[in-house]
Amino acid sequence: MDDLKSLKRDLKRLVKSNPDVEAGAIVSIEGSLIVSVFPEVIDDTKIAAMTAAIFSLGERGVLEVVRGNLKRIMIEGDNGLILIMVADKNRILVLSTTRYPRLGAGLGAGLSPFLFPGPDLDGEDATELRLSEFF
Repeated sequence: MDDLKSLKRDLKRLVKSNPDVEAGAIVSIEGSLIVSVFPEVIDDTKIAAMTAAIFSLGERGVLEVVRGNLKRIMIEGDNGLILIMVADKNRILVLSTTRYPRLGAGLGAGLSPFLFPGPDLDGEDATELRLSEFF
């Protein structure tokens, strides 16, 4: 329970401290919502299910074209981006951003609580690998 409170607090801090990040959630790879800071007008359970489905398709795609393990997916709309990235082997981080987000070190520092440490599938440290490859 404390872990969920801590994740939600960190996710709120990430959204509040980065003007380009408007909302976010952590979802399971099965599509269950873990924590969310999406506005109430958005059905975050639908977001969780869609995120997991998109992630699954992306994962299958990179495997089919022999591109290794899926790291992130970026979906661009007229009014902003949806960023979907691996948090750990069972969880996915999804962020909704402005149209032209600054994806630099500031956002990277804010993401660190969500990129759960531990060995990546290829044995490298997941946190360092994901931050360095995303930004």
